[in-house]
Amino acid sequence: MGIDNPFDQVEALIASDERQQLPEPVEAFLKAVAKVPGAGPLVAVVRYESEKQRVENSELMLRTAWEELKRVSASLKEFQENAARRDEMRRLVLDATRKAEDLRDRKRVERVGKILAHAITLPMSDFDKGEEMMRVARDLSDQDVLALRHLYDSQFSVLSANGWRLDLHQRQSLWRRPEIPGTVLPGEGDSIFYKLQGLGLVESVEAAPALHGDERIFALLPKGADFVRYIQGAVSPDSTANPA
Repeated sequence: MGIDNPFDQVEALIASDERQQLPEPVEAFLKAVAKVPGAGPLVAVVRYESEKQRVENSELMLRTAWEELKRVSASLKEFQENAARRDEMRRLVLDATRKAEDLRDRKRVERVGKILAHAITLPMSDFDKGEEMMRVARDLSDQDVLALRHLYDSQFSVLSANGWRLDLHQRQSLWRRPEIPGTVLPGEGDSIFYKLQGLGLVESVEAAPALHGDERIFALLPKGADFVRYIQGAVSPDSTANPA
């Protein structure tokens, strides 16, 4: 990457003294623990591991975003030539870095990077939506994403073709309960969909006993469809998105 590359500039900001401070709650905890006799080595290890995770997560997120953006050079050219867009994008990248730093799940970190890359290709008016999608990415596990992808694959084409204006019976007819790996307890699958509902990605729909008995059913919402498209990554006009 060249010296004028915007990601080099962002990485320099990340490495600045201001960005090297531990989050306040962690710092307060470590100060309290440090007062305990013999706790010094523990505090040193926690500080080292915390900083190591932040650096590794930042690098993984930026690397993921950069790999996605290699396919959309036109957008990068516009980014470099438009000063206002460049400033807004720097803020967006820093926001993505902060959201990725403390995540333990590498796949969530990668999703934040993919969302960042996708957001960069959109008009500046959509940057706020990109930030919201990155907040959602922090909360979703692999199981959650699989469930959401199932609704997207089984419902999106019909919903979008009808302008999301389907009656209750039509929504009921779209429901197909997915098999989500790792969900073995009764109601475990429903809890995933209720979590997605709480994030505004899906909605619970009244079940028709003749079709589904007492089963709870759920329908995809536009925000859920947006999230799936964001984590599919940035896509140039002549390419096809790859599933996350």
